[in-house]
Amino acid sequence: MTMSRNVFSFVGACLQAMIRFVGASLLATRTSREQARSHRPACRQAPAWALLLLALLVPTLSRAQAVRWDPPGGQLGFNQVSELSLVFENCEPDENEKLPTVPGLSFLGPPSSSASTNVEFGPGTSNGLTKTYTLTFRVRPGTRNKITIPAFAIKTDKGPLTVKAATFTVGDATVGSSGLAVNDVAAAKLTAPRAAFWAGEVFPVGYNLNIVRRYYHSIATNVEWPAAPLVTEDWSKPELNETLQRGERFVSLQQSTRAYVKAPGNYTVKPATQMVNLMVGTSGFGLFSQPTVEQRAIESSPLGLTIKPLPPAPPVFSGAVGEFSFTSKVVPVTAAVGEPVTWTIELAGTGNWPDIAGLPEREVSNDFQVVQPKSRRTMKDNALFEGTLTEDVVLVPTKPGTYRLAPVRFTYFDPKSGSYKTVASEPVTVTITGTSAPVQAPAGSGAPVQFSIGTPASSTPNAPVLPTAVAPVPPENLPRDPIAESAQGFVPLKTPALVWACLLSSVLCPLLLWLTLAALRSRERDPQRLRREARARLAKALAELRVSGSQPSTLNPQLKVWQSETARLWQIPHAAPGTPLVHACVGRRTQDAASAWARLWSEADRALHSREAQLPADWMNRAEGALQAVRVPGWPPFSLFAGRNLFPFLERAEELKTEGLNQTIRVAAWLLVLFSFSALQPSAFGAEPAGEAYKRGDFPAAEQTWRTEIRSAPNDWTARHNLGLALAQQDRWAEATAHWTGGFLLNARAAATRWDLALGLQRSGLAPPELVEFSRGEGRHALARWAAPGEWQIALVGAALLIAAALVVLLLRGYGRIGGWARPAALTTILLAILLAAAATLSLRTYGSLAHPEAVFVWKASTLRSIPTEADTTQKMSPLSAGSIAVAEKTFLGWTKLAFAGGQSGWVRSEDLIRLYR
Repeated sequence: MTMSRNVFSFVGACLQAMIRFVGASLLATRTSREQARSHRPACRQAPAWALLLLALLVPTLSRAQAVRWDPPGGQLGFNQVSELSLVFENCEPDENEKLPTVPGLSFLGPPSSSASTNVEFGPGTSNGLTKTYTLTFRVRPGTRNKITIPAFAIKTDKGPLTVKAATFTVGDATVGSSGLAVNDVAAAKLTAPRAAFWAGEVFPVGYNLNIVRRYYHSIATNVEWPAAPLVTEDWSKPELNETLQRGERFVSLQQSTRAYVKAPGNYTVKPATQMVNLMVGTSGFGLFSQPTVEQRAIESSPLGLTIKPLPPAPPVFSGAVGEFSFTSKVVPVTAAVGEPVTWTIELAGTGNWPDIAGLPEREVSNDFQVVQPKSRRTMKDNALFEGTLTEDVVLVPTKPGTYRLAPVRFTYFDPKSGSYKTVASEPVTVTITGTSAPVQAPAGSGAPVQFSIGTPASSTPNAPVLPTAVAPVPPENLPRDPIAESAQGFVPLKTPALVWACLLSSVLCPLLLWLTLAALRSRERDPQRLRREARARLAKALAELRVSGSQPSTLNPQLKVWQSETARLWQIPHAAPGTPLVHACVGRRTQDAASAWARLWSEADRALHSREAQLPADWMNRAEGALQAVRVPGWPPFSLFAGRNLFPFLERAEELKTEGLNQTIRVAAWLLVLFSFSALQPSAFGAEPAGEAYKRGDFPAAEQTWRTEIRSAPNDWTARHNLGLALAQQDRWAEATAHWTGGFLLNARAAATRWDLALGLQRSGLAPPELVEFSRGEGRHALARWAAPGEWQIALVGAALLIAAALVVLLLRGYGRIGGWARPAALTTILLAILLAAAATLSLRTYGSLAHPEAVFVWKASTLRSIPTEADTTQKMSPLSAGSIAVAEKTFLGWTKLAFAGGQSGWVRSEDLIRLYR
């Protein structure tokens, strides 16, 4: 709009200059005549046009530079988004503009820029050319006090200039021209179930936004809430509903979160703010009308809370507030000296998890060697206050005997009862023998439970004692054999640009083809097309008549062509029309030319059917002149948007309904068979020389060979499988699990990679939740295991291309370009493609960060650092558990920066990681 106004101003100024120039020229001419009459010399004076040109240029050359605010002052609406422009006259900013900080005024996003040129003439103007460069800022006042933008200096291409201060008052904003305040149209509120809570108690917080339905357009931003000192979760997804309040329909938006406060006291939490788009009218008319939208900030009322202090706590209280459960498990309870015993305790529940540092300490006999416990904190999806904390302690007995593992107690505060509660595990007795003891079968494994055969008491002192019967225990899982062949897997795409391009092509390509077919159909069905073609052939026939002359051998056939095309040009229905009929048909379109065409037709008839067989001498000139005077309308391009051209298949609906069902079934069966053979296994080739070293027990040599192969071909899943076997034989189970995970992600269908993943998780003691679910293969993970992440991406692209191709076939069939087989084939293809796309999308979401091409596996416990160095001991650090899955962002001198699914990031040593695809 600004550019249009500037163009109109420039054109108007030019017209004024032209009028002034003409007036000055006339005045100069009159002066010259008067001088000639009075014999006064006129050569000493400059011409009038030169003086006028000089008058136009001098103000332009002398125009000064300035920078100012537009408007320079006035009133702004409270919490209303307005526009302020910084105008540069005859200059441009030399660098990125740096505005001063204005208390109470928020600048929303970067400014938009525009340039214009204005020419001004007339009284009260500067008479010249002004170039302006404008930066338009979107601002929102957050206070009702007077706002002043102070004066400041800014660098321009003409040197530094000073911007004068601008002062604005802030008043109540109204919605459009309705005169209603924003609070009358939209209101927000923060709610809590009650006003008082215990310190550390997790409680729900609700956010409600109500907008009058006739003003509602859309939600512009997410809720912004400075909730400190509350510790909060993310807001839930917004739910939109319609309600009826006081006879007025409202759009109601509800969101919720959970929070708690650590310290007792009285708090007033700051209000939440959300930007909404309000519809205040419409512009345009009919199909071209569009709503007029104003963006406003809706601020809720503040939230008042009273946080009560906890009662005096027992000495063992660690600060947990909420509802918790506590479980303990020891496996096995009978073991031999030197065999490990795993003691696992788990804390689960809802509470102030960010303040829970760990689990209580456990007491154990000095006859056990204790391996450092591993803690795993697992939070529920998108939850901060609900999860589990698990800790495994490995006890290695050094002496035989019977030992009692004392119960572990955990004390927490229950806000519902307002008291402290203690949960404890059951005591467990562990029997350690001096020799190897039978291994207890895992619960639920299907193996029979160990039992003893007892004998009744006998008075015979030498009664035989029967041995204890022991059920056979299934052997433990062992690594499989190496795979001799080499097979490549699919690595996921690094960027989704190709995926999005294919998805977009499934819409754009059929749309372009649709418009092309509609245009062709419109041209074919244009009622003037035959007349245009007839006119072109008439011109060609007349040209041939002029070349051949009046020879009877060529005259008759060419005259017949002329008459035939003339009949098509004027749409004469009779096969052999007479002169009156020709006169009538031509007269319907143009009365002026009817007599000329009737005379030409009569003379042509006479030349064809008379003995002379000659045309009048001027017949050719008159025929060419009559043809040139004929104007046949051209093809109207917008006719392609007519319903008969865009939707021709509606005219053939009955025909399409009667197409054979058997053909549809045959095509569907053909496509299903084709689709079933489309999933091809990666090709296998080559032989592995490292297999010989593995067979003779030289596992380090086999390891080095397979490592070299992975460096040269990181997408070779068989090399990762074999390297994991060599590492497992050296009891390096964690590192083997990492390589087996990479092999699984490159070929998730192979039985070997599935076996490797389950074995690695079982033997290494690592339990990443996403990998545990894939090893079980239940639910959506069973579907995702049908293909690797890279294959699912290719399937998604293929589904998009199939839909595009099917839509193209449907369009060609609708315009009658191909046969009746197209419709059932295309519909079946679309159905299969939608199913394939849905399966691919669900599977990629199931893989999550494992589908990223830069995914890594942390195979040993490490430390996550904020900067890539070990020299700075003051930096923030966090322990990094083995088995963590992350995405590698960049590397630096042996360090790798990781990004985790929860948003955390940091640096870790590269040797502690194994890349899953690279």
